Amino acid sequence: MTESEVPTGKGGGRWGIGCTGVLALAVAGIAGLAYASVDSTYPDVDPEKRARQLSGDSRDAYAALGIDRTVEGGYVDADNHNTYDSNYCYPDGLFSISDPPVEGAYQLIHGWSIGNVDRAEALPALRRVRDHLKAEGWRITKFGKDEQLEEWSVEAERDGGFSTGVTWEAEFHRLGGGSGGPCAMDPDWSQEKKEPYESYGEPELNSFPPAMTPGG
Repeated sequence: MTESEVPTGKGGGRWGIGCTGVLALAVAGIAGLAYASVDSTYPDVDPEKRARQLSGDSRDAYAALGIDRTVEGGYVDADNHNTYDSNYCYPDGLFSISDPPVEGAYQLIHGWSIGNVDRAEALPALRRVRDHLKAEGWRITKFGKDEQLEEWSVEAERDGGFSTGVTWEAEFHRLGGGSGGPCAMDPDWSQEKKEPYESYGEPELNSFPPAMTPGG
């Protein structure tokens, strides 16, 4: 990839995650893709199972980058993290955001970031992950430089509302990405939860994501 390329167009205890968590900027687009469901009913999916699936997608993409660094699970700062986050889910998707969210529904996101990545390392890495995702059956929806920002990205989707991607931010020398999935119902959700906010979009997970390593 060159500068001229432009796209077409907490420990182990039980813990909750909120929609205000800090993730890599690339995940904002990923979350939007998976979040805009128009189905008013969501399938039951164990949050732990969905979390393993999404972190697995991210780890696979990260391994394809070919960068010799390990990203441990947890949050250090904006440049160094490997965490889960979540969004609310609404009865008719993104366009009914004025409606109350569906109780017991969640949309999970996995995000990661590493700092001190220069252009010479980042751009070839994005080419490698694009080629890998394409070979694995993902549909590449974006590859190249943002038309307005000094950012280079690869984004991909697959059937079922899943998405993944990686972005390099030139200003911060930061490489980050993540994976998102569609809305689902938490089978263990109960209307008897004491705190109202726990009924919306915040599944509880037992641990941080596993470490992301060069070998996957």
